[in-house]
Amino acid sequence: MIKKDQFVHQEKKMKIIDNFLDQKTYIDLAKVIMEARFPWNFVNGKSEIRDGDFQFTHLFVDDGGKITSPYYKILFPLLKKLNPEKIYRIKANLTTKKETNHKSLMHIDTNQEKIKTAVYYCNTNNGCTLFQNGKRIDSKANRIVIFDGHQKHCGVDCTDENVRVVINFNYFEKK
Repeated sequence: MIKKDQFVHQEKKMKIIDNFLDQKTYIDLAKVIMEARFPWNFVNGKSEIRDGDFQFTHLFVDDGGKITSPYYKILFPLLKKLNPEKIYRIKANLTTKKETNHKSLMHIDTNQEKIKTAVYYCNTNNGCTLFQNGKRIDSKANRIVIFDGHQKHCGVDCTDENVRVVINFNYFEKK
């Protein structure tokens, strides 16, 4: 059921939902993931290792569906709403402010069949997610975009905030 403060935009194989979580739940999640003590790991690459970019990541669930983070429980409200059949991987990405809105390489998250991808935006900034078909999803706090995992996409760095933080879900959808 869509609440009155939610905006849902659906296109072929893509759904964009604003105000995905209620405000209190969003604030609670953002306080944890955006705080100085949240553990991030440096990765020398975004779309692939040594691709000329870098980012910081936090792996909640590895490629085999194994929980790898003590912070996994902060995802419960998101997972409850996504209602996956099975989780393939969940990873948070933090990119830092750049001089220009630099875009990473176009990629798919996995070669696994029938995977859905959801990108949840933790903060508002002028970065975005771009799709190969030209569709642009702006980084807006508490927004989620859900799409077929085989759609090529890329992240675009922000220039107006110190960081851009997203949580990337790859999962099998319930039938």
